[in-house]
Amino acid sequence: MKTDTRSYLGKYREIIWAVALFLVLDLSVLIMNFYISYQISEDALAINLAGRQRMLSQRITKSLLIAQADINQDLPVDGALAELKSTTKLFDETLAAFEQGGTAQGGDKKIVTLAAITSSTGRDILSNARIIWEPYHLRINALLNDKSSGNTLYLLDGAVRFALANNLSMLDLMNQLTTTLEQGANKKADNLRKIQTIGILLAMLNFIFILFKFLRRLRDNDRKIEIAQNETGEILSTVKEGLFLLDSQFRIGSQFSASLEKMLGIPVNTGADFKEMMRTILPAQIYANAIDYIDLLFSEHVKEGLLGDLNPLSKVEVNLRNKNGESEKRYLTFNFNKVRDSGKTLHLLVTLFDVTNEIELELALSDAKEEARLEMDGLLSLLKIDPVLLKNFISQAELSLIEINEELRSVDGNNNFRPLEYRRTVDAVFRKVHAFKGDTAMLGLEIFEGLAQNFETQLSNLRSKTSLSGEDLLILPFYLEEILQRVSMVKDLMVRLSSYHDAFNPVIESESFVDNLERLMTRIANDHGKQVKLVSDLRLLNDLPQKIQKELKEIAVQLLRNAIAHGIEPVQERVKKGKQPSGNIHISLHTTPEGAYEFSMMDDGHGLVPEHIKRELLRKGKYTMAQLAEFSDKQILMKIFEPGFTTATKADRHSGHGVGLDVVQKKIEQIGAKLRISTRENAFTQFSILFPA
Repeated sequence: MKTDTRSYLGKYREIIWAVALFLVLDLSVLIMNFYISYQISEDALAINLAGRQRMLSQRITKSLLIAQADINQDLPVDGALAELKSTTKLFDETLAAFEQGGTAQGGDKKIVTLAAITSSTGRDILSNARIIWEPYHLRINALLNDKSSGNTLYLLDGAVRFALANNLSMLDLMNQLTTTLEQGANKKADNLRKIQTIGILLAMLNFIFILFKFLRRLRDNDRKIEIAQNETGEILSTVKEGLFLLDSQFRIGSQFSASLEKMLGIPVNTGADFKEMMRTILPAQIYANAIDYIDLLFSEHVKEGLLGDLNPLSKVEVNLRNKNGESEKRYLTFNFNKVRDSGKTLHLLVTLFDVTNEIELELALSDAKEEARLEMDGLLSLLKIDPVLLKNFISQAELSLIEINEELRSVDGNNNFRPLEYRRTVDAVFRKVHAFKGDTAMLGLEIFEGLAQNFETQLSNLRSKTSLSGEDLLILPFYLEEILQRVSMVKDLMVRLSSYHDAFNPVIESESFVDNLERLMTRIANDHGKQVKLVSDLRLLNDLPQKIQKELKEIAVQLLRNAIAHGIEPVQERVKKGKQPSGNIHISLHTTPEGAYEFSMMDDGHGLVPEHIKRELLRKGKYTMAQLAEFSDKQILMKIFEPGFTTATKADRHSGHGVGLDVVQKKIEQIGAKLRISTRENAFTQFSILFPA
């Protein structure tokens, strides 16, 4: 037995020693490979984070510039400062980790450990970076920790100037750091390759007599496969389009681009059912058409080129989930190309494009064209208005808008305003804007009426808030500026037209105020689907002082709006009540036996019903039932003049904002007049305004 053992060992001694040597070499190479690979892995992490430092330095500068642009445009800067804060913190933590060793946030937001850089070149780079970063960091912290809005612009300007002066230097240092780390990693990689080469060569020498050709061929093939796989992975992870293969069973292939999941907003797995994926994001009809279209593509009897224009998934609107789980409307295009072998379609290569920006740009361009067309129509409509009337309107509009501007400026310049003063300002501006809108409606100036309506809607939203602050009013100057620009444009147009031809300096008589009221009445009645007739006697209006004329005209406009929108019933309702289909409104101005003037407006509509007014006041929470019970019917009727009161179910450009009668009351007070209301349910409502001659 011993002889057999010795004989066995002697026979295979060389092989055993060769195998033993191979194992020793293999184990040694494995250990060195593990050790150096670990170091390379750490270097790769450091290189990655050094590269990120370059990006972070750019993001810090970008955040500062965005914040500066926002604050110069009176826009909120909270988003830019939040981005600046997180980016600065990440940059500072990573820089400290490179200097002293420690932890930092990795690219996947997980905490990683970095070893301190010990090379002399790397230390010099970090030292130079620290010299720039310290004062830079101090300026940013001062900006982020500033609690006084008055210093924000100053601190922001200082930080921006420092960033612009030193950004390129910091970027260059971070590039040098990345290069230095890459050089160190390359040296280790070279050492690893040398060790692996030596180990492989020694192993090959041990087995050269049987494995040389085989091992070389195997190694070459493995390298090619690895390179091909890596290249494929790099392509699929880099392309912005969604790429994948689809088989005839509507199953997704094993290789697909990383962008696919992001674009679809749902997980994508190998072999996933494409039908089910599309069912969740497409409307039912488009989904059915898409499935039929893909089935046709797999048919060998249908030419691919003939189906291109029939693709139902071209620029299709879908609802996807973003990273926050919120529904988001996007536009996607799916392109399909056949993958054929031996004349048979094996797969479809599907390319997914996100064309949201393209579609939104097309829509924005279309909206801009439509807006330009409407604006041109509005400007051309100015030519239909008597130039004298238009000139008077522009003059009055400028005065009114200047008054609004003064109201808003008093808020901007006073940081000690109380909430009641903010609300007073909003109410005052609301009344002026409503009066301005009435003037534009009376002349049929839709070029101004839409802007005034937007302004009034914003003011109405502020009035509905339980409490107001100065920040709530910061948006208002933008609406005012838009109207002022439009007024200036019209004013300039009038000057230019008058200089071109005498025909633009007409001397015909102006349209009367009554004509304007009738035009306004027709517009409001048409918008509300009602029929109204106007009977007027305002011959004495021109005998009054200009100021009283102006106030009475605005009162007439507001009362006319109110009468048509709230007083006169719809045609069917009037017929049911036994009234004529067309409602009647009477406006007059005459003298009283006592020598005073009386302006009156009467409509034959609903009438004012105290119980209806009580119900509306109670619904809006303005008064309690106990408080309303203490008021007389006359006191209840006067509540319709309170700011914000309206019986309209929804607001439009003529009513529903609760400001019309509020304006009337203020105008009556300004001319020192007295108001008398007469009304009977389902019969009439008359407003009489008496003032001294």
